[in-house]
Amino acid sequence: MNIGQEEGNYDVYGEQLSAFTALFQQEEQLREVLSNPAFGIPRRQAIIKEIAKKLRLSPLTVNFLHLLVDKNRIRYLPDIDSLYRGLADEAAGRARVHLVTARDLSAKKIEELTRGLQDLMGKQVIMDMETDAALIGGVVAHIGGMVYDGSVKTQLERLQETLAKG
Repeated sequence: MNIGQEEGNYDVYGEQLSAFTALFQQEEQLREVLSNPAFGIPRRQAIIKEIAKKLRLSPLTVNFLHLLVDKNRIRYLPDIDSLYRGLADEAAGRARVHLVTARDLSAKKIEELTRGLQDLMGKQVIMDMETDAALIGGVVAHIGGMVYDGSVKTQLERLQETLAKG
């Protein structure tokens, strides 16, 4: 991340890391071979080089992946990618929001919510949407490590708990 910031390429490196991570997570055989010390380090690095050519990864990203293989840490790649994205978002003044709604929202409503969150947080918001009819109504927003639950389902559960307590 530090090198990426110095060069002004931290977003590019993040995208490359995410692309390799997605492939790593999707392909079980790749994950097993790269994580298995029984396959020699040169062989595992050769596999990374071949994939890097196809994904057009920078030498810095390739070297980082080689380092993970050398130190038998490649299995942590998904966690590393997630942490890197968090650092890159922080550096760029972005916030990722996972919004769960009871039903699909119109583009206008999504835009209003995004603008409202951007004003509230003072950051660019990258919205990820999901629908869950079990919420009945309202929204649940996951922002960083926080969950803001304004769903009807949760309100009804709280009311039920209150009534049960007397």
